[in-house]
Amino acid sequence: MSERFIDFLLRLAPRERGLLGLLFGVIIPAALVLGWLWPLSEERRAAQANLSEAQALDTWVMQRQGEKAGLALPVQTGEAPPAIGVSALEQSLISAKLRASLSGLETRDDGEIALRFDEVNFVELMRWIDGQDPAWGYRIEAFRIERTERSAVVEARLTLVPEAQN
Repeated sequence: MSERFIDFLLRLAPRERGLLGLLFGVIIPAALVLGWLWPLSEERRAAQANLSEAQALDTWVMQRQGEKAGLALPVQTGEAPPAIGVSALEQSLISAKLRASLSGLETRDDGEIALRFDEVNFVELMRWIDGQDPAWGYRIEAFRIERTERSAVVEARLTLVPEAQN
């Protein structure tokens, strides 16, 4: 087989042999590298980047889970604080600048309070609830949030029941 190949090359002109050498020595290997190996290398690099990102996210989530476990409220063995009442609740809304957003405040039997916000800033509402929740003497019986057309503004309904009613 190699004799036939050598005879074939000898029958070609020196210029044709040079072009064949260039084809097999430079162009085909370059095409192989550029057309097959380089894209594989890029895909591998992208996959490694995605893996690193996923591992970092996994680590972050695990750390947040650890923080969440540390933030869990301790079980209170004492009595719950007395309910602060409607006027104190309304006063806390005024101090948090949420009174203007309050659409409805309704007191029901056994000290239950229903609050309705048709349009309220989500972050401000959550800050108010977070600041009031441990000491206000109520537990949240029902809480419903729906998004609105405006960004960061929600519609919220909140039902509070005095802790003493457990």
